[in-house]
Amino acid sequence: MNLLCFDISSGGISAAILNSDLESARVAEKEWDLETDERGAATLSVQRVIERFKQAIRLLNLTTGDAIDAICIGTFLHNCVLLDDADEPITPVFTWLDQRGDTGLEYVRKRLGDRLHVITGCRYHPMFPVFKLVALRVSDPELFAHAKRVVSVKALLVHQLTGAWIEDHGIASASGLFNITKGDWDSELLDIVGLEPAHLPRITSRTEIVGRLTSNAAAEFGLAAGIPLVAGSGDGFLANMGSDAEVPSKIAVTLGTSAVARQTLTWPVLDLSAGTFCYRADETAYLLGCAGSNGGNVLDWGRRIFGTLKDAEVSEDPPIFIPLLHGERSPDWNPHLTGSWHGLTAHHTAADLSRSILEGVIFNLAHFIEIIQNTSRERATDLVLSGNGFLHPMAAPMLAAVTGISTWMPTTPGLASLRGAGICALRALGQPTPALYVNSVARLNDGKILRRYAEYRRLR
Repeated sequence: MNLLCFDISSGGISAAILNSDLESARVAEKEWDLETDERGAATLSVQRVIERFKQAIRLLNLTTGDAIDAICIGTFLHNCVLLDDADEPITPVFTWLDQRGDTGLEYVRKRLGDRLHVITGCRYHPMFPVFKLVALRVSDPELFAHAKRVVSVKALLVHQLTGAWIEDHGIASASGLFNITKGDWDSELLDIVGLEPAHLPRITSRTEIVGRLTSNAAAEFGLAAGIPLVAGSGDGFLANMGSDAEVPSKIAVTLGTSAVARQTLTWPVLDLSAGTFCYRADETAYLLGCAGSNGGNVLDWGRRIFGTLKDAEVSEDPPIFIPLLHGERSPDWNPHLTGSWHGLTAHHTAADLSRSILEGVIFNLAHFIEIIQNTSRERATDLVLSGNGFLHPMAAPMLAAVTGISTWMPTTPGLASLRGAGICALRALGQPTPALYVNSVARLNDGKILRRYAEYRRLR
């Protein structure tokens, strides 16, 4: 069996051929740079997305012997693009990193107040598409009036391949336009934004076969016509599936560009005071979680400044680092927060500061895990890790030590979302899901790590 799966992130596209054991025969990647400016823009052109999608497929070097049984696409969350009546883009793709939308945020807040979280499970933060749409309607009503569709990157690609317009529960839920209880687009929010249900795709299960590759698409993308295409979902939802974390006892923890912890529940938990998000993953599954804007991007920043330093050079009392270099989402939902060092003295070295950066990122994740369990009232017995941030040799042991929870590392932590896409495809085809191979993470042997985490929590 050959499954063609995609993980489309804010940094590029990964494509893989997975077999029935969800092992990757080939993986191809195409990166891109977001189009940014000083006003906080972070967008992609539709043409660039489609071209990189084609290039990723070509890099897999498919042959006539590679009969594809199904295709499934996963994409980054909180994105949207507006199309005209000819289904041509009239805006770029707005990504979750795009910080514009304050005007729309205040517009919605005045009309809904705290009810936004109760209705949608989302929060007041400019990353959510609902706020960008309202801001666009206010700033450019003529352009907004020309929009006949509002879709995600995934919906756009599914349409390119099959001609169908669909959205899965997860991507829809993370837009801020979806009623988490009713399981459909929310009429009150659509009225506030100025949209009709016809502007949006129909919503379906992530494991539904939504169409088959058309002959035109087959010629354009270098694939065979008639391949079934499975709905798929957003990368966070797929990472939980790919991490075998579809029960409350397991929390999936992702350290990629950002940092996220997610617990799968069979009921929605909407606690305004907790600072968590809650999205509907499918008909009977919900994701409760905390999403941070500071993860691998902060570790990259530290490496650019200090390089790679030896752990032996670290003192016994590195300073406490609050890693909010990019504002923050959970639990504060404040894009204007900043980072800081505490307890910094003249005896601290570059190695101390480098270690404190890693500790700050891991402490923030541990804080997320604590918040989630307190909010759901479901204690986790296991943490399952994903994301290339955990390739740092001390990251996983440090998290295991701070949380005190059994921690597991898959053999390929960077492929969790691709594996989740493969699980969607297998379930759509009625095939069994293979076991995930993981290794136990030994806890970091540092008697002072819990004291430093307690200090971090006091400061945070």
